[in-house]
Amino acid sequence: MAMFPSPFSPNRQAHGSNFVIINGRRVPVEEQVRGDVLGRMAEAGPGRRPVKVADGRSELLDPSHTYSPAELKDSHGRPVKISSIPDRTKGGEVFSGCRDACSAAIIREQVYDLAGKFVRGNVDFDEDNADWMVIPRFRMPSGWGVPSASMLLIFPREYPVNPPIGFYLPSSLQSPNGHFYGRAYHGASSAPTLEGWNWYCCTVNAGSWRPYPVRYSGDWRRGDNLWTYITLINEVLASPAHAA
Repeated sequence: MAMFPSPFSPNRQAHGSNFVIINGRRVPVEEQVRGDVLGRMAEAGPGRRPVKVADGRSELLDPSHTYSPAELKDSHGRPVKISSIPDRTKGGEVFSGCRDACSAAIIREQVYDLAGKFVRGNVDFDEDNADWMVIPRFRMPSGWGVPSASMLLIFPREYPVNPPIGFYLPSSLQSPNGHFYGRAYHGASSAPTLEGWNWYCCTVNAGSWRPYPVRYSGDWRRGDNLWTYITLINEVLASPAHAA
């Protein structure tokens, strides 16, 4: 169980009954709370960055900003989720060979979970080899000129030990942030770029990806997983060109 700073302990009643969601639990916070405090509550230690998730969008927390109650609710008045994502870089993974049965089983379980809860079944998935998934209507941030677009994700052979290296969007799109290429780098697969996709550079920094050792079904939920990477994609797509 996470140990939060004493002023924001779950056992202490916060003024005004303000809450955020951390690890699926409603956690009370003060009426005015700084971003660095929220980051500590989300256990965003070295190699991690704290984010606020609301209305399907991810936004990095500003450690020096004091968040008001209105900023900690989504458009429906519900508490936002506070989480952490691995450090990443916009900017040698092996994708060939046979995937082992454990990796395939973990990918299937994560994709099915995402399909049921995030995109309501609207996902194309490589059922046979668990090598890729496509979300046909991935919600795009403002600035991209389209409300949604197809998003392709390729799973490396060593997933979940190693995360995906970037992701792919239709080559017809224009990125407001740059980092969108007609070929892949950092060891990512270039095969999709021959089929009408461009690669978006989003590589997780070494040591920042922290999956949980899987022994039983559902163990993956306790560490970095597909949900983590989707949150990372949401954050990077909305980041301005000068952001790291």
